Amino acid sequence: MTPMIDIVFLLLVFFVCVASDQVIEMTLPAELAAGSVEAKQLQPQESWTTEIRLRLFSNPGQETASVEMNGRVFNDYTQFQRTLSALADVSRDSPVILDISDDVELRDVVTIYDACRASEFESIHFAMRKPVKKQ
Repeated sequence: MTPMIDIVFLLLVFFVCVASDQVIEMTLPAELAAGSVEAKQLQPQESWTTEIRLRLFSNPGQETASVEMNGRVFNDYTQFQRTLSALADVSRDSPVILDISDDVELRDVVTIYDACRASEFESIHFAMRKPVKKQ
């Protein structure tokens, strides 16, 4: 019987300590407008999304890789960044697909990936080639 009374007192002390740390919730006063309030029904806007395919390939005699964006070739990363940012302003939810040649250096891949992230595109993907089976 004594151990049970000890446990009851311990639980009582525990719940008293825990209950004192609670924040008292109060309702905040809110002033509501008098009269009737109507909500406007907005027309959904069409989203313009298109696939942005970036192909990185190395050119002999050039230090950095070239970027082909939907048929247009960029050798200057600054001009490429401006064009990519303009596309992002139109539609950030357009998927960006990076198709990278095997001979492109990793620093060029990271530079292009960072440019896509800086333009705040929501989805950036890497294209993969299906491996050829040797027979």
